[in-house]
Amino acid sequence: MDYNKIEDAVLKKAMEVFKQSAVSFFGIDAKIISVAETEIKNIEIKTNYTDYLFYTEDGNYLHFEFQTTDKKDDIKRFLYYDASLFYKEKRKVRTIVVYSSDIEDVEKYVDAGTIQYKIEPFYMKNLDGDEKLKYLQNKISNQKSLSNEDILSLTFLPLMSSKISKGERAIKSIEMAEDIAEENIKMQCMSMLYALMDKFGDEVSKKKLKEVIILTEIGKMIRDEALKEGIKEGIKEGIKEGLKEGETKGKANLLIKQLLKKFKKVPDEYINQIKSLSEEILDAIATDIFELEKVEDLKKYF
Repeated sequence: MDYNKIEDAVLKKAMEVFKQSAVSFFGIDAKIISVAETEIKNIEIKTNYTDYLFYTEDGNYLHFEFQTTDKKDDIKRFLYYDASLFYKEKRKVRTIVVYSSDIEDVEKYVDAGTIQYKIEPFYMKNLDGDEKLKYLQNKISNQKSLSNEDILSLTFLPLMSSKISKGERAIKSIEMAEDIAEENIKMQCMSMLYALMDKFGDEVSKKKLKEVIILTEIGKMIRDEALKEGIKEGIKEGIKEGLKEGETKGKANLLIKQLLKKFKKVPDEYINQIKSLSEEILDAIATDIFELEKVEDLKKYF
C-alpha cells in the first residue's frame, strides 16, 4: 500500500479546512482564494516544503509556518523560502509564523544588506487553552455544531497556554474529536490533527491518534486504499508472473522442437523434465545444443 497517497489525501483535506478558517482565526486582513504548491525547488533542484501556502485575492502569497522550537536560523530558512517563492512567480509573500505557548519572543526581522526581511509572529501563549478546552468540551458534549474557528481551536489546543501539559492537551483534543457527532466535522478535525500532530505530538498522543483515527472516515479511507492497492498489486504480480511463466513455457517448447530436430527422438521423461526447468537452464541448453552429441547428454542439466 502506498501510504504517501493516503497521507496526501488527508493533508489535502487538512489544507482545505485550514484555508476556510485561518484568516479569521489569526485575525489576518486577507482573502484566500486557493491553495498554492508547497514544494519549492531552487536552482540546484534541492526540494523544500513550506507548512501552508495560499494564493490571496490580491494576487500574492499567504505563507504559514508552525514552530514548537525557536532556532535562531529559522528566520533565515523562512527568508530562503519566501525569496524562492518570489523568484518562482514574482508574487509578494506575507509570512505568518505560529509559535507554541512555550515561545514568547523571537527574532522577526533580518537585515541582510540589500534584503530587508520580516515575518509576522503569532504567539499561541496569548490564547487561554484551558478556557478554550472548557468551551469546546461543553459544545461537543451538547452536540452543538463546531464552526471553522472551533475546529482550528481544537486542533491548536496543545499549542496554547495551559495549566496542563502539552501531551495531555493533545490527548484531550483527540478524545474530543472522537466524540464529535457530525461525521464531516469529525473528519475535518481528524485531518487537521493528523497534519499537525507530527509538529507537536509526543509518542503517546501520536499512538492515541492512530487508535482513534482507524475508526473514522480517514481510517476507512486507509482500509479501502489498502484493499484497492492490494488487489491492484495482486493483479500486477499475477500478470507479471503469467507473462514470465508463458515466456518460459514458450522457450521450453521451442527447445524441445530443436532437440527433436537434432536427435529425431527425445524420451518423454526428458520432455517432461525440460518443461519444468527454469528459464536460465533452458537458455544454457539452447546455448550448448550444438555441443550435445547424444540425447543422454541432457541429463547433466536435470
